[in-house]
Amino acid sequence: MGEHAARTDRRRRSTRNSLPALLALLTVLSGAIAAGLWSAAPAAAHPKAAPSSAPTCDLGAYLNDLYDLSPTKHSFAARFTLWSVCPKKELDPLPTVSFSNGNDPHKDEPRLSTSAGRYRDLLRVQGTFRQDWDLRDFPFDRHRIQIVVTANSNIDRFRFTPDNKNSAHSMSIAPAGWRLAAFRLVQDKRTFPTNFGDPALPRGAGSTRSAVLIQADLVRDDPTIFWKLTGPLYLMLLIVTATFLLSSQSDELGVAGRLGALQSRLGLLGGGLFVVMLNMNQANTVVTSTVGLTLVDWLHLLTLTFLLLAMVGTVLSWRWTVSGVAADKVERLNHRGAVLGLAGYCAVAGALVFLAFT
Repeated sequence: MGEHAARTDRRRRSTRNSLPALLALLTVLSGAIAAGLWSAAPAAAHPKAAPSSAPTCDLGAYLNDLYDLSPTKHSFAARFTLWSVCPKKELDPLPTVSFSNGNDPHKDEPRLSTSAGRYRDLLRVQGTFRQDWDLRDFPFDRHRIQIVVTANSNIDRFRFTPDNKNSAHSMSIAPAGWRLAAFRLVQDKRTFPTNFGDPALPRGAGSTRSAVLIQADLVRDDPTIFWKLTGPLYLMLLIVTATFLLSSQSDELGVAGRLGALQSRLGLLGGGLFVVMLNMNQANTVVTSTVGLTLVDWLHLLTLTFLLLAMVGTVLSWRWTVSGVAADKVERLNHRGAVLGLAGYCAVAGALVFLAFT
C-alpha cells in the first residue's frame, strides 16, 4: 500500500509540473490559429472614388473688348467670343449655356461646324456683368474681374474643360485709366440648393453644374490721379509746419505780438481743416468704396489728425506765453513738435501707400 501511494503521489506531482507547459502550448496554438483565420479572412473593401465618366467639351474664349468699367455701379461691360469643341453634336453646350453674373447679355446665334471629327460651335456675346470692386487700395488698386459661364446640365452628365491654349484677348483693349495685366480661363463649379425638378436627382437634393471663369486682371494705370487728390493735403501740411518753424524771438515782439502770431496760426489751422474736409468730399465723388476706407480716405484722416494736434500745440504755446514761459523755450518746443509731427506724418503716410501699392 505504501509503494502504491508513493507511485500515485509521483504521478500527481508530474501532472502538476506539466500543466504550465500544456497551458503555454495551448496559448501558442490558439494564437497561431487566430492569426491564420485573420489572414485568411477577406480584407475589408475600401471604397474607391470612381473616375468621372461625364463627357467633356473644351471651352475657349477670345476677349474682344472691355469698357464701361464702373466700380460705383459694381459692373463692367465686355464683348467676347466663346467656342466649344465636343466629341458629339448633342453635347454642344453653347445654345443653353448661362452667364451667372450677366445682366441679360445679348447672344448671337451659335454657329456649329465640324472639323477633324469633332463638333465646334461659336457664340458671340456682349453685355454688362456684375462685379464686386474693392477700392480700399485706390488709386493703387488691382482687380480680377470675371465672367461666369455655367453649363445647363448636372456635373455628373457634363463637364467643361478650359481651353487656355487657344484662348486670348485683343491687344487693343485699353480701358481709360486701366491696364489689362493677365487673362485666363479657370475651371469651376456652381452648387445650387435645388435639383430644379430633375426626376433623375434625389428629391430635396441640390445640384452641381460645371462652370468656367473667364478672368481678366486689371491694374489702375493713371499715376496723376493720386497727386490730384492728395496734393492739397501736402500743401497744407507744409504751410502749417512752416508756421511752427518761424522765429518769434525778435526783440520787437512782446507778449502781445507773440499771442497775435499764435492767434493767426489758429486761424490758419481752422482754414486748413475746412480745406481738408472739402477736398475729402471732392475725392468721394471720384471714388466711393462700399467695402471700407480707401487709401485716400486714410490720408485725409491722417492730415486731419495732424492739424488737430497742431491746434493742441498752438493752444499750449498760448498758455505758456501767457504764464510767462521764456520765448526761446516755447520756440524750441514748437520747432521740436513741428519736426517730430512732420516725421511721424511722413512715416505713417509712407506705410499706408506702401501697403496699398504692394
